[in-house]
Amino acid sequence: MNRNKTKGKRNRRVNQVKIGFTNKPITAWGGIATLVAKYLETIQFREWVEAAFPLTETSNNGRGIYEKVLAQLLTVLAGGTRFWHLSWWGHGVEVMQRAFGVAWLPAAASTLTRFWGKINRQSEAEKVGEFGRQMARRILENAGVREDNLNFDSTVLTRYGQQEGARKGYNPKKRGRPSHHPLVGFVGAGYVVNLWNRRGDSSARNGIIDFFRQTVAALGIGFRVRRVLCDSGFYEIDFLRLLEGAGYRYIIVAPAMEILQKRIRAVPRWAELTRGIDVAEFRFVHQDKKWGPHERRYVAVRQLVSERPRATGKQLRLFRDDELLREYRYSLMVTNDEETAAADIWRLYRPRAADENVLKDLKEGYGFAAFNMDQFWATEAVMVMNALVYHNLVHYLNRHVLNAGQPSNQLQTLRSKYLIIPAMLGSGGRYAVLRLGVSSRKLRAKLDRFLVQISLLPLRLNCNAVET
Repeated sequence: MNRNKTKGKRNRRVNQVKIGFTNKPITAWGGIATLVAKYLETIQFREWVEAAFPLTETSNNGRGIYEKVLAQLLTVLAGGTRFWHLSWWGHGVEVMQRAFGVAWLPAAASTLTRFWGKINRQSEAEKVGEFGRQMARRILENAGVREDNLNFDSTVLTRYGQQEGARKGYNPKKRGRPSHHPLVGFVGAGYVVNLWNRRGDSSARNGIIDFFRQTVAALGIGFRVRRVLCDSGFYEIDFLRLLEGAGYRYIIVAPAMEILQKRIRAVPRWAELTRGIDVAEFRFVHQDKKWGPHERRYVAVRQLVSERPRATGKQLRLFRDDELLREYRYSLMVTNDEETAAADIWRLYRPRAADENVLKDLKEGYGFAAFNMDQFWATEAVMVMNALVYHNLVHYLNRHVLNAGQPSNQLQTLRSKYLIIPAMLGSGGRYAVLRLGVSSRKLRAKLDRFLVQISLLPLRLNCNAVET
């Protein structure tokens, strides 16, 4: 009997370390419980949600809107891509409750799915969309972004269930799989300013005119759009005419259709920008009557693959039998900017590639493609929260505190650098004390500095929450 007890104690040991248990509140997410909690307290996020969020609790058993919105944010910050991943931070739930000043947080994924599942009509999803757009505008105002490029893009989110709106359409990575095809609006500073979910069989430009009008209205009269930048999916005459009629300058990639390839081939002279990169421009009008008789300005750029192995653009099919021309990758843009040099048109468009990084961050860092519901409009509401609310909040913190004056880190990097910090909740005098397991003096000093900088941020969300 005694030998068995001794043997059991020996088994609860790793090398010379005994294994035991503690009831003390401990979390692996000390960075969330300090930096993010301080951030949300400073900007009055709770007051904003409670005053402006469009959903209301109707059940007598309802425990609070803010706690569920916060639980979704914590799940995203912890790297979750499913609702049940809230268990990833749930082991330290008491720490989170004390740090964020709430008496309760959801412990089951069904609490979140029931919450978002209440949104089953377009009108309800649109209210959540308006909440997100107002959040984006408030952040832009406080970030001092008064003018910027307005960029549009679409992306493919593959679905593996029977969700509403999941259809077979353009899906280059998972051909034949159903998907959703959301439309996203960005500003050049990296903030997401609008989002619509769409069926998977929608074209890239489907709904772009109404989407553009709503986005500009949401940005407000105090925001100046420098240029509208889009890829070839938005090369559509009605959209171009809208921009021209409203006085917006645009640079939009033109698709590599055969008639445009012939026009590129007929270019008599190319100007060398730098070694391996040439630029040219020409005037062109489509034969299709709907394009009208108006000629538009096209800027073409070619990059020699042998000199630029990572060159962007396409190797055009019409040139594949030409020994000289097939060695280049080509890019073609249409613009109504008549004053800017052709080379500068290309340079002005190039930063739009950062939108792909935003979409990558949304998908890999915020579970953009994974948090989805059976109901179409509930799925859109979750996507709006992840992109327009959670992403924009983290991006603002990134640009003004965590990486001020430097290129912003994606959420995956921020998580490994600052959010995953072991911490234990205890007491010291009259206060609760969260002790972070940080031995590096450099990191301690940095975290201290971050907390001071967060407390000095000018952003206050709740100033005019009643607008919603």
